[in-house]
Amino acid sequence: SAISATFGKMRGDGDCGGAKTLGAVLGGAACAMKAQLCSSLVESALAVSASAAASYAPAPVSARDVAAQLLVCLVVLAAGWFGIKASLENESAEREKVLEEKVRVQRRAMAQSDANFLEAGDIACLQEEMRLRGVVRINKVLDKKSCIVMLQYINDTLDMSKATKRNASKLAADVFGNVYCKKNRWDLKLAYEEPVQSSLKDCVSSVQTELLQLCGSDAKLVELAALVSDPGSTRQPVHPDTAFRDTPSVYTCFVALQDVRPNMGPTLFIPGSNNAEAQKDFQEAGERGGPVLQRPFELALLSRGDASLFDSRTLHCGTENDSLQRRVLFYFSFQRSGSDNPNASVSTIRNELRGKVTLADVLSA
Repeated sequence: SAISATFGKMRGDGDCGGAKTLGAVLGGAACAMKAQLCSSLVESALAVSASAAASYAPAPVSARDVAAQLLVCLVVLAAGWFGIKASLENESAEREKVLEEKVRVQRRAMAQSDANFLEAGDIACLQEEMRLRGVVRINKVLDKKSCIVMLQYINDTLDMSKATKRNASKLAADVFGNVYCKKNRWDLKLAYEEPVQSSLKDCVSSVQTELLQLCGSDAKLVELAALVSDPGSTRQPVHPDTAFRDTPSVYTCFVALQDVRPNMGPTLFIPGSNNAEAQKDFQEAGERGGPVLQRPFELALLSRGDASLFDSRTLHCGTENDSLQRRVLFYFSFQRSGSDNPNASVSTIRNELRGKVTLADVLSA
């Protein structure tokens, strides 16, 4: 239309300069058409680009897709959890097998050792006996009624924890301590409440003078628990409760809450094993033999309310319970004032009591 208008004007003029004017006009028109064509191409390209972008836009996620993705995540998490659980159970089973083998080797090493029973000595000589032997027996530290009440309390507490149920899940560390040979055996941390508090005071009061001489009034209560051994529990490896130090650090008292007969898994002690020579022999033999395991040992066949008091460095172990009766020992430990206790952070006591209660506190409660 631009060209037609121009031509119409030229024809009306009728002068000789029309040829030049025509060339100029045609050149300008060509430029205009070129610019218009480029503009059209750019607009077309942008339209195509926009169309392509629109065609690749993600579709809205449906509720079904969300549910499917969530299910996949849950399956992956469950598989991971079961894998970790199986791995931990296998690891625990392997540890138990290693302990079983260790016990077999130790028993062979002790096969010719003389077996005796732990007898009560002169309590006036307790401190010297403890130094030389590392273990003493003290009769009647807790009366019959208190034993019965404590036994019921411990059984009820254990039942409420569901630890004795078949296929019980991993035991809570704030309620249970670590114990060798876990089958049908539990190390139950006790709350500082009745009847535990009064029973602890009665036991400590029974040997107050001796404990004060051994530990000092500011000795810390570092263990407060019950060792429970059910029928079918196996023998533990011989062991000390604390790594050897030149001076004693912890004294532990096991109190029988029922009569302990020979087939109920009584504690086995090796008297005189609380010294450097015995501990060196034990370690050099890989805790599986050596002269120390050939020494005479003593079984703590305690009557209800009787106790064995021992230096935590003394070698000992729980034996197998082949009876039809549960064996329960109420126990507590005090750390000597100013001594080094390598197990202070993991000893069997509830966290709220750790480092908070002294021997003097117990006696004045």
